[in-house]
Amino acid sequence: MIRVLIGAFVVALFFIPNYRRFERGSNNCFTIFLYGEAVGVISKESHADDLLAKARKSLAARSNNLVMLEPMDYEVRGENVVFRTLDSDKEIVNNMTQIMQKHERKVSRTAYTMKVRGMTVNLSSAADIKELLERTIAKYNSQGKYEVLVQKDENRDLNVLTAFVHLKDENEEKFMGTAGAGNVLGDLDKACADAYFTDFDDYKLGLLDMNLSEDIEVVMSTVSSDDIVSVEDAMALLTEEQAVQQTYEVQPGDTLSAISLKLNIPMETIVAMNSDYMESVNSTIHVGQTLVITVPEPELAVEWVNREHYSETYEADVQYVDNDEWFTNQQVVLQEPQAGYRELIADIHYSNDTEVSREIIKQDVLMDAVPKIVERGTKIPPTYIWPLSGGRISSYFGRRRAPKAGASTYHKGLDIATPTGSSVYASCGGVVTSCGWQGGYGYAVVIRHPDGKSTRYAHLSKILVSVGQSVVQGQTIARSGSTGVSTGPHLHFEIIIGGSQVDPLGYLQ
Repeated sequence: MIRVLIGAFVVALFFIPNYRRFERGSNNCFTIFLYGEAVGVISKESHADDLLAKARKSLAARSNNLVMLEPMDYEVRGENVVFRTLDSDKEIVNNMTQIMQKHERKVSRTAYTMKVRGMTVNLSSAADIKELLERTIAKYNSQGKYEVLVQKDENRDLNVLTAFVHLKDENEEKFMGTAGAGNVLGDLDKACADAYFTDFDDYKLGLLDMNLSEDIEVVMSTVSSDDIVSVEDAMALLTEEQAVQQTYEVQPGDTLSAISLKLNIPMETIVAMNSDYMESVNSTIHVGQTLVITVPEPELAVEWVNREHYSETYEADVQYVDNDEWFTNQQVVLQEPQAGYRELIADIHYSNDTEVSREIIKQDVLMDAVPKIVERGTKIPPTYIWPLSGGRISSYFGRRRAPKAGASTYHKGLDIATPTGSSVYASCGGVVTSCGWQGGYGYAVVIRHPDGKSTRYAHLSKILVSVGQSVVQGQTIARSGSTGVSTGPHLHFEIIIGGSQVDPLGYLQ
């Protein structure tokens, strides 16, 4: 029975399609290698060329362009085997196609390279360039008054093209006046006639002008076919907003919230971008300070002017009355404002959808605005400096655990650790109002300053000034120590406003 079963199995092997029968003295099995990779096993060597031809055809059908391959590395190796499983034609052709895709040679093609600021895009033709720019202005060119022209740049010696927005009808008037008063007064007075002798209905409203925000430079070049992009992809690259880092200089009257509204950037984002010198939205900003901001901005924008007719409430400019006896941080409102109402014709300048500026062409004030009148100081307020040469903060302003019996659990100043005998400086110029022993403060000095603030210097070992004495900023007024309720040599420093202590770190420079 066993011999019969073995014999039947051997005979059955000869009828399996993928089994190759052993033939003495000749190769009966062939492995195809393409670019060094085995792609399949066949029974006849001559069949390999047919399979390669099918794979080439399959690869060409997958692309609309000419397909070029690296130099063909193709080999068929024969061997004489007793048993070997053969691969199907479909599987071998698929393997060949995939391997040839990995060895495609990039085809160089002529393209039109468009440069906008620091970015370049490669398009197939000048027509694609024109289509790209036409689609860019289309949103703001609803009446079709403007078109994009692509032509040789006469200012360049090389064969460089440029593209620009062009008014289709050159004779169309961009600014509309009147037929009557303007003709009577002549061209010299036409602007005045437009403003004073025309009705609102005499002005032609709508799109007045349109341009691209950047110069366009186009050159013919030879690039890899993979580097040529579609019109849609080029539009995404050039017109979608990208984060651009800019700076903003703080102006008089600016607050962080006002800057946030003006730039349309959250206050928290401004703080995060300027974390080196801003801790929170409550941080103090100063006139002339430069803030780093990141603004979304496209590489290419459409600049356009639209003439509009509208009515609005408006505010009169604030009027200031200078007081040379006050500091610049002091002001009083003498008259509250009241909004007025007016009708206007204005030319509004846009960059894409963002208003850049507006120019009033004609206005009729229906109700005058009452200006806000503010009396303000002109003197520069005093500054406050670190009251020691060096030192280390050992206890901050605010709630704390009492360091020893009798000490406060709410610290009303800064403790600055420093060796006994260190020079203590007047943080700001002023008049000494108190000096001597002050209970838990030990020996202390209090100075009244011109802006109404006071400073206290406590736990001193020696006092060098007297009551009523005028001191200047930086003058040595005492020596540090550890008198009063103290755990060791240090200077306790306070800033007092309206009788209450405040955190000195908010005022020290």
